[in-house]
Amino acid sequence: MSTPLRRAATLLPFVALPLAEIYVIGLVGSEIGAGRTFLLILAGVALGSLVIRYEGRRVLTRLRELGEQAQRESQSDPTVLAAQGKEATKAAADAGVVILGGILLIIPGFITDALGLLCVLPFTRPLIRRLIGTVVAAKVANSPRFSGAVRDARIHRPDGKIVRGEVIDPDERRDDDPPAPPRELP
Repeated sequence: MSTPLRRAATLLPFVALPLAEIYVIGLVGSEIGAGRTFLLILAGVALGSLVIRYEGRRVLTRLRELGEQAQRESQSDPTVLAAQGKEATKAAADAGVVILGGILLIIPGFITDALGLLCVLPFTRPLIRRLIGTVVAAKVANSPRFSGAVRDARIHRPDGKIVRGEVIDPDERRDDDPPAPPRELP
């Protein structure tokens, strides 16, 4: 895709969403009246503020509890550390999705309110979290900055398993790196 088309495709949601919001607000206003429509929009703003304040605080408190629990237990078992890491990652992702939902609720309009509610409701939050994770992973995989590093760090074994690791070039050593192990003579 050429650069002007790519720019236009990037700007399209920023132009289309406000136009769609204005259209939907006009439809709702013609059905229930301008005053009630205005009150609904204000209710969305107030709900978004409350969501960010309370739900965001709850999720951040959960993150703090997980950190304190990890410090108290100070386990060195990799499986326990991995489970705690997964739970902390999920809690952090939940915090991000909830705050995104609150921001969407604060933005005046019914389309953004509907998207914000999807982000905030506990039974739709995992779906939104997975969707955002998939989109971000696809962006990182297609990024020229990161894709080479990710591909270089995978080793395909003959049995089909992929072993992830870090590729270190011995010629590109820094001064703070530990010395290379001595090589055995044949």
